[in-house]
Amino acid sequence: MRYLHIVGARPQFMKLAPLVKEFDNQGLDFDVLHTGQHYDDSMSSDFFNELDMKPPKFQFDNNNKPYPTMISDMITDISSVINNYTDVIVYGDTITTLAGALSSTFCGKKLHHIEAGVRCKNLEMPEEKIRRLVDEASNYLYCLTERDKDNLGHVGGEVYVVGDLMYENFLKHSNIADIGQESYIFVTIHREENTREKELTSIIGQLNELSRKRNIIFPIHPRTRSCIKKYGLKLEFEPLDAISYNEVLFYIKNCDFVISDSGGVPKEAYWLGKKSVVVLEGLVYPILEEEKCSVRSDYDNILESLEKLEELPEIENFNLFGDGKTSKKIVEILNG
Repeated sequence: MRYLHIVGARPQFMKLAPLVKEFDNQGLDFDVLHTGQHYDDSMSSDFFNELDMKPPKFQFDNNNKPYPTMISDMITDISSVINNYTDVIVYGDTITTLAGALSSTFCGKKLHHIEAGVRCKNLEMPEEKIRRLVDEASNYLYCLTERDKDNLGHVGGEVYVVGDLMYENFLKHSNIADIGQESYIFVTIHREENTREKELTSIIGQLNELSRKRNIIFPIHPRTRSCIKKYGLKLEFEPLDAISYNEVLFYIKNCDFVISDSGGVPKEAYWLGKKSVVVLEGLVYPILEEEKCSVRSDYDNILESLEKLEELPEIENFNLFGDGKTSKKIVEILNG
């Protein structure tokens, strides 16, 4: 068996890191392909270095393209090398995930989907459609939880509950310094639907209002920075440039609360005992809201959602996403 791991975005790098280490430990034959979906060093090569991974064997450039062009070019790139492999491994729910799944299907390769069965039940979100399409195409599906397995229904592939590779990666980076009494809210905003003019104008207005009362740490995604400039918006506080994974964890650990439209950041906040406002039309991980770790917010009522968040009790259950041994479980399945 020869495996091709296909990644292209920050959360996928964090899922990839523990799994390729276990592949190395067990002597499995594999390579990594980076589609170039995330498009500057702070969002890409710096993460590989920080996570102690070798540079990917294949590195393409698909940054800042319209989505139809991006996925077409990704499929062309992946298809140029895929026939050297028997199996393809994709992660999560990005354009890269879909391009890898389609390439695998067209070229007759076995497809493995890491983080299968995640559902927010909102088909207006492109990520939700990608999850469903990739799950239907997959030969092997690796779920975070029993709930995600139940979401799959009667798919054709083999289904396993293995826990969360992000949690395993988090545990290896969780020795984080405490800065004491400084008080601030940690914010990340990057999704396409939140960086359209109407939505981003409202979000920045609310963050400016919040900044008059609370300190804000806002590492700004390249897409968000570009859109703020494009729409002529003004921040009343100084954002940070994109930051490293360890810096993300540091700022989350020491914050009061998190506001984010990320899938991964609210999980990282949960593992660090911090509650989060999730600015999405549908939660990626509804279990976080059910366990009173997160509050979902529309783009135009973030401040009201933050008030609700402050009323929630402290987090007590930290075992929602497995035991931190996911990579070993996946490799055991592959070794049969």
